[in-house]
Amino acid sequence: MKLSKTGWNNVIIFSVMIIILLINATNDKLFPNEEDRNNAEQLILPANSVILTLLIELTESQQVLFERVGRSWQLTTKGIILEKNGQQIEQMMFAWQQSNGLVQAAEIVIDSEQGITVKIALAGEPQERTLVLYPLSDQLLIYQQRDNRWLALPATLAQQLIPFHL
Repeated sequence: MKLSKTGWNNVIIFSVMIIILLINATNDKLFPNEEDRNNAEQLILPANSVILTLLIELTESQQVLFERVGRSWQLTTKGIILEKNGQQIEQMMFAWQQSNGLVQAAEIVIDSEQGITVKIALAGEPQERTLVLYPLSDQLLIYQQRDNRWLALPATLAQQLIPFHL
């Protein structure tokens, strides 16, 4: 079978078009987007967020405040004795930024007096985020007031996110 130069050009053009269509059709299956993934897991804080302040309130008379001062952290306590070095605080902030939990589909009914209020100011956001943590024996529940969303995390993460024992 002999093809002319124009015929061979058409064969090449159509074969390249078929390869492009094949790649486009299989690309979504090979490399799914972040949005297309199951939204069952979600980070506590947005990805790549920078924490400026983190306030943990047990009561009005018991508070722990972490403030970013340059590249280090300043710790201020009220009604609680807490000894943390810079590395321990950095590890705690890393846990806040990297931890993710399972989004709970239904509203959870829980005693609000057991909750620990955490207020976090992030760089680039005008309002601070308010979270309420409920450390239970088998899991840690986090209520995100801004998104009206509940997250469930393993109970072991409570020790990394909260700098003191309850």
